Amino acid sequence: MASKLSSNIQRSAILLSSTAVRNPARSAASPAVALHRAISAPTRGLVTSPQNRILRSNLAPSCSLQTKSNPNTKSPYQAQTRWKSDDAGPIKLRDWGFEEINAVLPTTPNTPNHKPVILIDVREPAELVGTGIIPSAVCIPLASQPDAMYLTPDEFETRFGFAKPDPTESEGEPAQMIFYCKAGVRAKAAAQMAVQAGYDPANVGVYMGSWLDWERNGGKVEKWEGNDF
Repeated sequence: MASKLSSNIQRSAILLSSTAVRNPARSAASPAVALHRAISAPTRGLVTSPQNRILRSNLAPSCSLQTKSNPNTKSPYQAQTRWKSDDAGPIKLRDWGFEEINAVLPTTPNTPNHKPVILIDVREPAELVGTGIIPSAVCIPLASQPDAMYLTPDEFETRFGFAKPDPTESEGEPAQMIFYCKAGVRAKAAAQMAVQAGYDPANVGVYMGSWLDWERNGGKVEKWEGNDF
């Protein structure tokens, strides 16, 4: 009997030993090991840090999210609202045509016209030598003298040799400043710069057809004998 009991005890001990080998007991990890595992483990989802929030606030978003209430369900929802860049549209200047300009030009040299205008040719002097200018026009080249309209009257007259255009100095109603070039592009830019320099948009206009349109319609031409600025 004792021999049989001893044999059963040995068999049980062997069985327990083999089970322990196949399923070793897990020991409790130390705090240091647990912290290392937490840091090393991949992060799931988006982690928001104060630094990330500051970086996002420095960007200029094109829209924002606002929380509103749905009138049907009375539950809050997020609505996307765009930022308004600028409600003010571009300045609209008067577009002069050939017939209008031709009608206000002096009928004879050195005689005042019945409606005061200041014609400003913004082409370069080299261009004017070959083509001439519209009668009574002055030359204020845009490419080589882009700051002309920002000069004081004294600085302007010193540089160009004639008085700075001033629509308000005319008798009666203010004169109309009409800018033109070869095809209208430089003229429009010069007119917009004049407005930025402080001229009243109501007194500034553009001959969009410019010299090409004037020549095509057989407009009068005056020889230009000015200086090369």
